[in-house]
Amino acid sequence: MEGKAGRGFMITRKNNFSGSTLRASNLKFGLLGYIVFAFLLSCSNELFDSPIPEAVFQDIVINVSNPEYNNLNTLGYVYIGGSAGVRGIILYKVNTTTYRAFERNCSYQPNDACATVDVHVSTLFMQDSCCGSTFSWEGNPTGGVAWRPLRQYQTFLNGTMLTITDEVLN
Repeated sequence: MEGKAGRGFMITRKNNFSGSTLRASNLKFGLLGYIVFAFLLSCSNELFDSPIPEAVFQDIVINVSNPEYNNLNTLGYVYIGGSAGVRGIILYKVNTTTYRAFERNCSYQPNDACATVDVHVSTLFMQDSCCGSTFSWEGNPTGGVAWRPLRQYQTFLNGTMLTITDEVLN
């Protein structure tokens, strides 16, 4: 419907919606948007867990030929405790010249009191019995809720002397 108003034309439209119908429609869309947003947040909440706390420690130097590190040759790993890492380190022997040092603090919800990674009894992988996550010997998550790899520290081998630094590789 068009009508004259002053010098120019003013266009007015008559809609078929009453004000209450329009408000109800907006309310439905707003509520639907809120539900979708809440659903998306609830589906991905594990992506917002806390990072592993930083660990600063003095270089750890061990003689891998010492009897206390015999498990490196038989099982392929040893636990390094003390001030190493946040919850200790799992030192894994890849081959005669390569070692990997993994933080024992699980990468999923690392501030939980029980978020500690151990080597599975089969020695085929590492696991956190608290959240049920499992990790490969490369440190990558292979099962459970963890989505980040374990923190890996730098290692250097010089003869039989192995140095583990607090430099993070990943």
